[in-house]
Amino acid sequence: MGTLDAKKMAGYCLMLGPIIALIAYFIQPGGVLGIGGTPDPTNSAEVMKVISDNSALGIITSLLVPIGLITLISGLMYFVQSMEGGNGYAMARTGLPFAFVAVIGWTIASGFTAGVASGVATSEAMAQAFFGINIPATALFGVGGVFIALGASTREELNSTLSLGAALAATVVFITAFIVPFAPDQANTINIATGLCFIIYTIWSIIIGRGMIRG
Repeated sequence: MGTLDAKKMAGYCLMLGPIIALIAYFIQPGGVLGIGGTPDPTNSAEVMKVISDNSALGIITSLLVPIGLITLISGLMYFVQSMEGGNGYAMARTGLPFAFVAVIGWTIASGFTAGVASGVATSEAMAQAFFGINIPATALFGVGGVFIALGASTREELNSTLSLGAALAATVVFITAFIVPFAPDQANTINIATGLCFIIYTIWSIIIGRGMIRG
């Protein structure tokens, strides 16, 4: 097996990672598409029932979400490091830890979902913890996404307009994280808005990854 080119591998990560995570995010039980129903996020018993009734999908998506996100982070780490010594590096480097910690939070939250879906975790505290962890994780990813995209917007070789669009999408994600705790009954509607923002960020990531693969 030949040596893999690190830049191209990072490009593939930037393309595949967000796609995997986004699809899993949309089709998870009770998620954006409402598969299995759209439970009241303030009703932990209802949330757990939807996940339990769609256990296979719940287990699959709870594994795919962190896999996709970690793949994305791997690509972002290379991308940010490749900016060292040039425009935007300091800003993008500042945002990377925020995104990294956000992925850790979402991975832990996905573990709670897997426990509920598999029938091992039966306490309503699992659903409550999932809801609670998602809030700061979303806020952190929003902050990280803003800094990384703004840093990228200063690069001549990248599409600054698209990068600014990704930064705006990340800003909306950050704002929604502050709205949810004050209006938890609106979480389902906010999840849709967040999902649309993730689509924009995914498109931006795919375009960057494609450029890295092409060299």
